[in-house]
Amino acid sequence: MHEWLFGAVAAGLVRALGVSGLALGRAVAVLVLVGALLRRTARDARPGVAAASLALAFIAFGARWESPRPVGMLLGAALAALALAFDPAFSTRHALAYAGLTLLWTNLHGSYPLALVFATAALLEPTGDRRARRLALLLALAATFVNPYGVALHDLVRRYLLGAPDDSVALVHDRIREWWPLWRSPLRVVSTPLELLVGAPLALLSLTLLGNPRWRPRALLLSLLALMALRHNRHLQLFGLSALSLLAAPAEVWIARASRVARASRSLRWTRGLLALFAVVASLSWSVARSRRLDGAWVDPSSADEDVASLLAGTPPGARMFVTLFFTGYAIERAWPRVSVFFDTRNDCYPAEVLRAGFDLDAGRLAPDAADAVLRRWGVTHALIACDSKAARSFARWRVERRAGKYCVLTR
Repeated sequence: MHEWLFGAVAAGLVRALGVSGLALGRAVAVLVLVGALLRRTARDARPGVAAASLALAFIAFGARWESPRPVGMLLGAALAALALAFDPAFSTRHALAYAGLTLLWTNLHGSYPLALVFATAALLEPTGDRRARRLALLLALAATFVNPYGVALHDLVRRYLLGAPDDSVALVHDRIREWWPLWRSPLRVVSTPLELLVGAPLALLSLTLLGNPRWRPRALLLSLLALMALRHNRHLQLFGLSALSLLAAPAEVWIARASRVARASRSLRWTRGLLALFAVVASLSWSVARSRRLDGAWVDPSSADEDVASLLAGTPPGARMFVTLFFTGYAIERAWPRVSVFFDTRNDCYPAEVLRAGFDLDAGRLAPDAADAVLRRWGVTHALIACDSKAARSFARWRVERRAGKYCVLTR
């Protein structure tokens, strides 16, 4: 798992607080995101602009912050990096902090090369100490090699970025919706159409800045992020939040010029108060929910996870099981090493033939004969799927051994 630090933090939270710890970790990640966005926008523009940026962030992209996934680490790290890199008073102190942030980002999420892209774009800004900005770029580059995998981590990122000629990564890009190009099915890949309604004007505003030398570095960076979002829709919120952060400064110039009213002094007191209020409300909400909610409800408000857990508990030791992709990680956590799971969707390291078999079985693309051949080849003895799912078509020749809720365990 290349996002090893995220996994370690998540495991620590679960061990200390139960599954509810993941919700607390998510709240902290959102707090970092909000704090970084406010730091940059409130320093660059009047309070109304900063508040509007934060409001648009929640309205357009907040729906994606509900899941405690590594992408939350990406967003928090990215906005924190932007807040540092584009500080007009950038100094050696900022450079050292930026290197430390890059080190953390490298071990949290595979998007860490963006730290180098941000530092390069910021180097073109006319503000700050240029020697400090160059130092930040060099130290950040060195920090990316401080990880358990060394240069191999860079190669993994390269394969994910290019998709080809690596068959496994190309298959992930084709089968997992968040990797689809934005134009492939726009309304299916976004959490809400508001992402598009907010993202499109931000992209147009970014393009208008290309002709202004003062703002061109930001415009070039945002154009790159927009292209990334077009190619892989999972980057849409990264682009949108980055644009809300970096467009505050030019927006302030436009507003001051149009209204002929200069902005007030740079007071950040209101942002600290807002962050404190957010932290208090989040902590109280989590505490109340934790006292009233069972662990299983944090995993899935329905009874699906309990049903799957009961089926796993009744599976004989030594079974080699195909598990519907949504529950592969859960099955490993609950049943390993007593039960071996055929395919773990969280793992990057499977050969293309295993990935293809897992995706095809889950989607019901394989005829029963072909499915049996694949399953015999890999020694699969049991399957855990939704009884009336598409996957059931591939397992038509298997018999239902046990049932719980809408899930079944099948065997030959």
